[in-house]
Amino acid sequence: MNEYRIYRIVQEIETGGSDRKFYRLVKNGKTYILIRGKHMPEYRTIQKHLARCGIAVPRLYVSYRNMAIVEDLGDHTLFKLTAKKGGIDLDHYRRVLKELVKLQVGCVRNLPLKRHYDADHIRWEQDYFREFFLGQFSRFKRRELTLLDRDFQILTRDVIFWTAPVAGYFMHRDFQSQNVIFKENRPMFIDFQSARIGPLTYDLASLLKDAYVSIDGIVEKSLLNYYLDELKYEGLCPEKKSFFKAYHLSGIQRNMQALGAFANLSLNKGKPRFRAYIPRAVFLLRSALQFSPYPQLRRIVDKLPHAQG
Repeated sequence: MNEYRIYRIVQEIETGGSDRKFYRLVKNGKTYILIRGKHMPEYRTIQKHLARCGIAVPRLYVSYRNMAIVEDLGDHTLFKLTAKKGGIDLDHYRRVLKELVKLQVGCVRNLPLKRHYDADHIRWEQDYFREFFLGQFSRFKRRELTLLDRDFQILTRDVIFWTAPVAGYFMHRDFQSQNVIFKENRPMFIDFQSARIGPLTYDLASLLKDAYVSIDGIVEKSLLNYYLDELKYEGLCPEKKSFFKAYHLSGIQRNMQALGAFANLSLNKGKPRFRAYIPRAVFLLRSALQFSPYPQLRRIVDKLPHAQG
């Protein structure tokens, strides 16, 4: 397309776990971001929907097939801001949670996708974790990993049951500190192309049980209560005990998925830096399984040497 010819590439941007390519462009002294790769039709569809809902996402300027030029949000991710401060900034996280509630509740109406966080996807996350992290990375024998089948069946049933009261909302699906960028002091969201319809607790657990950032239990509880207060403004008052159970189970699923991703990225995708986040993810998963009714899963995770609080 002719629109691409008037932009000049000035930098290739190092990406997180995405297979897509990102470049910083310049046109008339202003910078933009070029995205190239898979799932661009989904990205464009969801971007337009979120923008119509008033959610802060990168503005879309030009799009064509597997490419798009979008607004340059800079690089002040929540992850980098937290690392720079040397700890959690409650104000930053509260702003993100406030916007998360708007995203989840305000964007589910007329959502232009039909994908759900259902039993098939839950099992996919479990198998991804088993294949890449337990099998390939941690080298457990296949015979031992087949013992997880029953625990995974029970876990799938439990996730569906406990998240049912808070299911049916917009789910970003990768809502962690590297996918939130602060621009002009406002949190903006990226990498939403894998969105689906699912429970409120999955994105919440992705943020507060984030392998990239260490959040202690007291701060986590404070932020959970803040999130529930924000839900009240949207007319939602889930029963706390069942909500926390759903949140806990969503955290187990999320950290298994993250460990599968870290292993796959470091071993198969040429991104060894993701090994650094494995100890924190193992710690989170092990802590969540401590008193769980999944004995084989707990036994295998307890064997893992990598753990860091």
